[in-house]
Amino acid sequence: MHTPSSDKITRRAFLRLAGLSSLLAACGALPASPTPSPEPSPTSVPTATTTSAPTWTPTATAPAPPTPTATPTQTAPPAPTEMASPTPTQPTATPGPLQIVSLIHGPYRALVVDGVLSRFGVVSTDVRVDKGEAVPDLTAYDAVVFAGGEYGPDEFELPFFQAERVRVLAALEARIPILGICLGNQLLAYWLGGKVSPGRWEIGWLPVAVNEVGREDPLLAGFGESFHAFLWHGDQVTRLPERAVLLASSERCKSQVFRLQGQPVWGVQFNPQYDPVIAEGVIRAAKTLPGRGYDIEEMVATGYREYDDLAGRLFGNFLSAVRAWRGRV
Repeated sequence: MHTPSSDKITRRAFLRLAGLSSLLAACGALPASPTPSPEPSPTSVPTATTTSAPTWTPTATAPAPPTPTATPTQTAPPAPTEMASPTPTQPTATPGPLQIVSLIHGPYRALVVDGVLSRFGVVSTDVRVDKGEAVPDLTAYDAVVFAGGEYGPDEFELPFFQAERVRVLAALEARIPILGICLGNQLLAYWLGGKVSPGRWEIGWLPVAVNEVGREDPLLAGFGESFHAFLWHGDQVTRLPERAVLLASSERCKSQVFRLQGQPVWGVQFNPQYDPVIAEGVIRAAKTLPGRGYDIEEMVATGYREYDDLAGRLFGNFLSAVRAWRGRV
């Protein structure tokens, strides 16, 4: 297969399709499931929502493809609000539903993450880091979902990432459970001393192999030796942090899943929050793929054929690990 253009704007627009198509799905252009709640308005204060628990049911017929929109213009995010470094606290058992904060780094990504979390009855707070929303004290939450976006490793030292870095490292010191996804996985590895580099693109539903250590890990419990996941990335973790343990790999990306030793902290390169319906919208919106050697129909069919509620299983495993860690078993 060929790879998408390495041009910076084209690369960003291509990655943004993963979020844009999710918005179209959530708004009814595709029968997305579960039905996510609306994305919060970009304000300086994040809001929390509690949602019910729908279930995912695959559609028998292929949904209509979304209409692609014009490539958005890249703009620099506003500077985040200054804040003092929090004092680390130890996790304690507290009553009620889990309080989860999602750090979002791109348009529309909150919709897909919220759609999955809504299945588990947690209280979810979204923070649009790319919009300049201040990252709160993460130690006040039961867990952090460190989500994706369109930024590359050459942008990891941007000023707005540094305020987020302080908060995330404080959460790590306080041993708060964290699930890093795609970009969040890369930032987590980078901030802990690992390396992120451009690599060969992985696009579509591809097999992920679970190693022996991974098969014993609670995040991948029940996944067996391999599973299919939706991938949409070129950059990847090429050197793990010192305390990280590799759990799963794909053909082009050795680090698909890693965990920090002794902590409920994971980095996942693939996109566990995407189901075949949303993924189909992403794939069909990428009009350049057929000209680059990709078989769109086979990519879409693979998702419907291989998907086994990856979102529910992985997020369910993560939240079970969070409850165990926080004393809520």
